[in-house]
Amino acid sequence: MARERNYQFDSLRAFAAALVVFAHTRSRGDYLGELAPLGIAIFFVLSGFLITSILLGAREDAERADVPRGGVLWRFYVRRFLRIFPIYYAVLLIAVLLGEPVTRHYIAELATYRANFLMARLGQNLSPITPLWSLSVEEHFYLFWPLIVLFGSRRVVYGSIGAMVIGSVLMRALLVLQHASYQAIAWPTYSAVDSIALGCLLAMGWRDRDVSERRQWILWALAVGVVLQSAYLGLRIFNLPHALAITRVMNTLPFALICVWLIDRAAHSRLPALFDNRWLARMGLVSYAIYLVHRYVMHYVGFDQERGWDVFALTLCASTAIATVSWLVYEGPINRLKRYVPYVGKARIEGSAAAPSDWMDTEGKQPTA
Repeated sequence: MARERNYQFDSLRAFAAALVVFAHTRSRGDYLGELAPLGIAIFFVLSGFLITSILLGAREDAERADVPRGGVLWRFYVRRFLRIFPIYYAVLLIAVLLGEPVTRHYIAELATYRANFLMARLGQNLSPITPLWSLSVEEHFYLFWPLIVLFGSRRVVYGSIGAMVIGSVLMRALLVLQHASYQAIAWPTYSAVDSIALGCLLAMGWRDRDVSERRQWILWALAVGVVLQSAYLGLRIFNLPHALAITRVMNTLPFALICVWLIDRAAHSRLPALFDNRWLARMGLVSYAIYLVHRYVMHYVGFDQERGWDVFALTLCASTAIATVSWLVYEGPINRLKRYVPYVGKARIEGSAAAPSDWMDTEGKQPTA
């Protein structure tokens, strides 16, 4: 069954990356900087949705072909290695060779994807490695979530999703009561996976609910998200009592609830026509590298303390150019090696009693009729 690329997923990635760069190039205290959590929420919810969709489909294919799910698990890890590690470690290596002091000093934590716990412990951002906190959260999610989806029952999967959402909110609330720093509240994996979990829930809904049932709870998620986000903005703008504590407990959850609706629309290719633009989608294809390098670009260009529209434009353009070259000559060729590591061999699926399942892959491809 052929799969064509869903350009709206890629365009959402481009939009998310641009939002993060925009927020990081705004002046401190500028409310436009509040758009960074929206970018992170898009990345997190989309990741949860696509990864869970992959794993559910691969599990079904393995069961049809009567092959061990353990093989699917290690192939998942290999494919994630091919997509994520090459550019990540290349950026760290180049920064170390160029003598960037923060990367050099904390290379052990960065190389083992502990940037989020590092900055939580220090209670501060560390330029230019600040964006790496969210990549650490994603990597930890990639480690444990396949075990649950591939080997757990549906009840275990739903229970784990609920635990991630409720547990993250409760952990943030507990840390707020302890007067912890923002980084210690929002960035450790145990308090940052609620947005990813909502994407996982959306993927489960696509599997286990019909369209009308799914639409109903997605609209409820949208309504709750809009109400919470409005309250979030009201608390911040009017500086009401306990505003900071309440908004830190909320964190990206209001945006993530809205993103559930947004990503469901994208999965149906029902976002505005702008999101079908192939140039925007190509930017989304390299959005991972844009996100990874943009603070390094700001550092080496001398924009660590500079902010403004000109800083945003130059940083985004330079980061996109670097990411595009990296994809063409480095990441792309390595990523294409994934074709030698299918989740379940095509011959095994074709030899089984049923047709292969329909599922989306991590590159945003989608089955067609």
